[in-house]
Amino acid sequence: MVTETMIVIALRQKNWEVAAEMVKEYAEKKPESEVAKIVSAIENAEKSPAAAWLLSIFSEIKWREMNEVGI
Repeated sequence: MVTETMIVIALRQKNWEVAAEMVKEYAEKKPESEVAKIVSAIENAEKSPAAAWLLSIFSEIKWREMNEVGI
């Protein structure tokens, strides 16, 4: 079972391959989630500095949101 927290941690570690696999699995269960919509960015992160940079920002925002809520 993949959680949003696991995905955010993989993104923060810039572990693109693992993050992509987890997002695909997560998207099957929650296709409406924000996280489910970043699959193509993750797949391009290794080749695209812009995609990697945007994912870093996304993961930081999600991390702060989770910490505010106390997840």
